[in-house]
Amino acid sequence: MEKFKLKVFINSMIAFLAKKSTLIASLIFASIMFVLVMFVINPVIDGGNGIGVIQLQLSFDKLAGIKIIESWGEGAIQRFKQWIFTDYIYAFSYALFLASILSTLIIKSRLVKVSIYKYVPLMPFLAGLLDWLEDSMELFFMHDMQGYSEVLFTIHSLVASAKFAFILLSFIFIIIFWAKKKEHD
Repeated sequence: MEKFKLKVFINSMIAFLAKKSTLIASLIFASIMFVLVMFVINPVIDGGNGIGVIQLQLSFDKLAGIKIIESWGEGAIQRFKQWIFTDYIYAFSYALFLASILSTLIIKSRLVKVSIYKYVPLMPFLAGLLDWLEDSMELFFMHDMQGYSEVLFTIHSLVASAKFAFILLSFIFIIIFWAKKKEHD
């Protein structure tokens, strides 16, 4: 019975995400959030070109993380706390868009009957959840940088790495499904 419910949920999810209106709306939403976060918010946070936020995510070392934040200048922690909500929204937007592309390609490439492929659109949502966890860990870190556990900081960077890995896998599956679609065109 539970397997049947999961199958119905996955099929319904793919059908919703593969709608042209969902694809277009999620493209617009993700595009706006990408530009806003990468070219406006992140530069505001780090006082530079925004790359400092990504450097923090992948620094793996608490002391390196502290130095990165200190390099952002005065008020960096307050700016981060003020604007971090946008990254939660951004994570949802890219997860929705990538899952929509994947669902559309699964249907158009006639892979919808191959049960293992039906779970692929969940990958971007897993990336988004990892992004939320990473953001939350950064908030806790900035609350007490000196007292924050070195192990937790390393886990934070592992979570960020896993997020990027699932995003990359999503793009790899988009390419694979696109190629399969071309075979059927």
